[in-house]
Amino acid sequence: MSLDGRNGRTAFLFSAGAVPRAGTGRELLEAFPAFADALDDICARLDPYLELPLKCVMFADDGSRTAALLDREPFAGPAVFALQVAQYRLLSSWGVRPDVVFGQAAGRMAAAYVAGVFSLADACHAVGTLSRLLSGPAETAPHCPHPGGVLDAYGRTLATLHPREPRLPLVSDVTARPVGAETAEPEFWVRRAPLRFAETVGVLHRDGVRTWLELGPGDRLTRMLPDCLPACLPGGTAAAFALSRDWPLLRSGPGSGSGAAQQ
Repeated sequence: MSLDGRNGRTAFLFSAGAVPRAGTGRELLEAFPAFADALDDICARLDPYLELPLKCVMFADDGSRTAALLDREPFAGPAVFALQVAQYRLLSSWGVRPDVVFGQAAGRMAAAYVAGVFSLADACHAVGTLSRLLSGPAETAPHCPHPGGVLDAYGRTLATLHPREPRLPLVSDVTARPVGAETAEPEFWVRRAPLRFAETVGVLHRDGVRTWLELGPGDRLTRMLPDCLPACLPGGTAAAFALSRDWPLLRSGPGSGSGAAQQ
């Protein structure tokens, strides 16, 4: 499988199915200045909304009280966003870029930034505001449902942002279809719906996507792909990667290896 476009289009998948473990991304942080610089920039933008500096929580000693904060939504959401955007910046520095992006739940905002809907400043403001809202009295359990009041307040923040129509195709996890002008509606970003990943994969595959690259702390969507893709793939094989797992292969360059999950 090649990452140079000869094997069909490439989709970046911004997942939300895994909470980062303490230390996730440390290898990238130590090895690649592009990742480290991006992470520093993003965390500096998010820190004013948080009780503790985000990097201190993300890279706290495993098993410590500080590391345990990653199990709470006020820190898990910003950590996933920061990790995904820094991973995207690293991929861009390697010349790996998407033709289409998909964001699942908390991964929507990183996908929206990559698609050009929000500036980094606006995306960080949205992510940080939601974190601050979830840190209030209503946030009493690690993964409690979003109270209606939190979503209303979040919607009011979204209404102050300046979204643009996507410059890259952005596929909604609510409709499993590309979005356009509806990204300007605050309600679009607060809607919750069952994961329509299989339907999304079918749409993207029919549009020529053959390479799937998951950004985030895990590989949940990558592992779901075999059950979602057609058994027969005309026009070339499909290859699936998760950056958290396959970055050495991706770093080796376009056209240099086989996919981590060939179909």
